[in-house]
Amino acid sequence: MTDPASARVESLTRENLQLRRAVDELSILNELSAAIGASRSMEDIIHTIIRRSIKAVHAEQGVVTLVGEDMSDPTKTLVRTMASSGDKEAYSPDQNLLGWMHLNRRPLVINDPANDSRFQGVQWPDSIRSIVSVPMIVQSKLIGILTLCNKKRGEGFSAEDQRLLSILAGQSAQLVENARLHEEEKKLLEMQQEVKLAYEIQTNLLPSAAPPIDHYDLAGMSVPAQSVGGDYYDYIPIDEGMIAICLGDVSGKGLGAALLMSNLQATLRGQAQFGASVHETIEHSNHLLTQSIRRGSFVTLFYGVLNPADHTFCYSNAGHNRPYIRRADGSLETLKLGGLVLGFLGTQHYQQQEFTFNPGDMLFIFSDGVTEAMNQDRELFDEARLETLLTDAGDVSSEEMIKIVHEAVRTHAAGAEQNDDITMVAIRRTK
Repeated sequence: MTDPASARVESLTRENLQLRRAVDELSILNELSAAIGASRSMEDIIHTIIRRSIKAVHAEQGVVTLVGEDMSDPTKTLVRTMASSGDKEAYSPDQNLLGWMHLNRRPLVINDPANDSRFQGVQWPDSIRSIVSVPMIVQSKLIGILTLCNKKRGEGFSAEDQRLLSILAGQSAQLVENARLHEEEKKLLEMQQEVKLAYEIQTNLLPSAAPPIDHYDLAGMSVPAQSVGGDYYDYIPIDEGMIAICLGDVSGKGLGAALLMSNLQATLRGQAQFGASVHETIEHSNHLLTQSIRRGSFVTLFYGVLNPADHTFCYSNAGHNRPYIRRADGSLETLKLGGLVLGFLGTQHYQQQEFTFNPGDMLFIFSDGVTEAMNQDRELFDEARLETLLTDAGDVSSEEMIKIVHEAVRTHAAGAEQNDDITMVAIRRTK
């Protein structure tokens, strides 16, 4: 029979060992908490977790793998940070291990990788003798996996090692997630600052005011669908008192379209100064743009030159919406000349035509953000509404006409999100 005194000593020894383990675990957790508290970035936090975990279970090396939420590939690695207690190359968990952890979401110990029935057929590196892997979970969502390998002194990882690492991973997961969210917020703020700067730059590229021209009034406006847009309009003074007036629409939206818009402006302003004819200016600009913009991008452009001396307007159209001439009697004419958009074919030839401004006549140029504005029922504003507005507006200034159309578009949308940039230019002969 067992001696009662010996049994009592054995029981006290086990309790003392459990208490010592608990104290050690609390000490490790306190050290980890203090070390993480001093860390400033997510990378620092992850390295701290790995180093403390390696020390806690006497492993040779470790890695934290942050996983993504892509349903088509849920084991896709977002970040992988490794550390080693020696000079050996750090082990990087393969998709078999990550896939198992993602599916099972529970701790895993492998002390005989080559013969483990759960990973038959998997070729483990020769340097790997043992592995322990635990999930990092926040609000039922797997955000990462902590993996350590090769217990020192040749022994395998124990159930106590697994339990301790599970506690470390559980305590660390929220801290890692908070750090990740903080860095994402920081990147978002930086991006917002960049977008704000891009908006300011783009705003400065557009005319701040229409130039004064005897017997004419000009007005223009552009309202981007996003913070920055791809629509462009300009007034470009050229020789002998003439002025080039243009309105373009770059494919796409956002920063990419804004960059292409600035390219268009620089190209067109440079070509307009050479005194070439309207169609030659468009052809030269198209040739340059085709060489500099990426495949699949393009620009629609209406470009014309006003000669106030004889009241003629010579224009060319590269795939843009056909503008309207509102005559003094309220009748409408459409400038039907058209051509291929810019940026597709560098050798494209363009035609030009000319008309004469009579007193009270107005030329109205617009982007498709006007006619393709939609309401909640996805009903387009369309050309018919625009034509009715232009006809019924009466003898108003260019600025007033633009305000009338813009207000009508907003009323039609009735709060629906603006789906494209809205840009308009109007030129009216006063006498």
